[in-house]
Amino acid sequence: MNALSASLDATPPNALESEQGLLGAILHHNDAIDRARDFVQPDDFSDPIHRQIFVEMVARRDAGEAIDLGLMKAVLGDADLGGVTVGQYLVNLMHGATTISNAPSYARLVAQAARMRTVFETSQFGIAAMTGSTVHDPAETAGSMIEALDAVASASLADHARRVSLGTSTANVLARANQVRQGAAPNGVPYGVPRLDAATLGMRSGQLIILAGRPAMGKTTAGLHVAISAAQHAGPVGFFSLEMDADQLSERILAAVAYDPHARDAISYRAIAEAKNLSNEAMERLIEAQRTCNGIPLWMEQQSGLTLAQIAARARQMRLQAERRGQPLSAIIIDHISLIRPSKRYSGNRVQEMTEISSGLKGLAKDLGIPVVALCQLNREVEKRPDKRPMLSDLRESGSIEQDADVVLGLFRESYYLERKIDRTDEEEVRLVDSQNELEIEILKQRSGPTIRVTCFCDIACNVLAEMR
Repeated sequence: MNALSASLDATPPNALESEQGLLGAILHHNDAIDRARDFVQPDDFSDPIHRQIFVEMVARRDAGEAIDLGLMKAVLGDADLGGVTVGQYLVNLMHGATTISNAPSYARLVAQAARMRTVFETSQFGIAAMTGSTVHDPAETAGSMIEALDAVASASLADHARRVSLGTSTANVLARANQVRQGAAPNGVPYGVPRLDAATLGMRSGQLIILAGRPAMGKTTAGLHVAISAAQHAGPVGFFSLEMDADQLSERILAAVAYDPHARDAISYRAIAEAKNLSNEAMERLIEAQRTCNGIPLWMEQQSGLTLAQIAARARQMRLQAERRGQPLSAIIIDHISLIRPSKRYSGNRVQEMTEISSGLKGLAKDLGIPVVALCQLNREVEKRPDKRPMLSDLRESGSIEQDADVVLGLFRESYYLERKIDRTDEEEVRLVDSQNELEIEILKQRSGPTIRVTCFCDIACNVLAEMR
């Protein structure tokens, strides 16, 4: 038998003894099921009879009834247990069980074996799909495998973030507060806009932050500014660009890093792209900017059409890469949320697709323990109002984005609309000049903090953002 045949004929992993030990512990001590359910679900049992027994145990427990031998015999009836009566099998389970304190350990082993089976079955699926006689695009198969494997990775992360006591949690809060008071730790990852950092305490772990605006309002400019600030002050940042490639992003970043308000000429990212008209002085500034960029741990993913599962898998790879450098992954930024390719679960229902994506991003932020910043385009209702400043109701396609987000920041450039207005008044002409390089960032939602508006200096052409003094 060759290696391929052996792998296809291999037995899926199981934890039958742990399944038996867990069920026996529950028969001995009904309270054990409450501890077990923190870790294990009925589908995690590899043996169908064990799965059936556990389902009935859960149902009886939820109904407030006792779980005993008599009840289990009545539930299982004349089930075939390989030559052993139902009664004898249940007695054997009880005799083989230990104390209630071992129930969580049994449950963890059962759940781990179930995840191992998922990895095993996913591998088998991939081998079968890739060893047939038909040649086809492997992307769809790989995408399905990534989604299945990411679910396993997510479950493993969740095991480390389960229930915590009030005493432990409040002790953690006070320890962090003491660190902040002593200047040893920041409140959160900085946005790079002081008033915004003060109002929000920075980007905090587990937060889903939405950066929202109409086209040409400066979403990518703001997103890159946040990415650079976070990478310089808090640790590596993953920037998922589903719209632009790395070279386009790098042109913008070089323009921002090379920006000098005192220089005779500004260097726009368009000028960098065209290149032929760059002066020697400009090239020297860009070379110095490139040296600075070498020290900024900003990692760019430039593939379009990524699914949420693919983003999650790559974000976890980034976290491991950052940890190998001795630094935490400080944030991931996604440009933008509407370009994330949905799964096939809600195919054709855009509202449900966006609900799945927004809740998935929030879950990813909690799983990884980092802020996730997602850029979002507002709907056209903005254009119908005299005052075109964004509101929460302008979020596109699904109210779930507003619901899942911890912070929503709305971006607005008045000059964009004034430039396009016909028959401007004298007052509007003055306002156009005054607002030419202004970008308003308004906190439209914050779960625990003020909703304020911050006016920033913003040179869109040079991709520069800075708080106005």
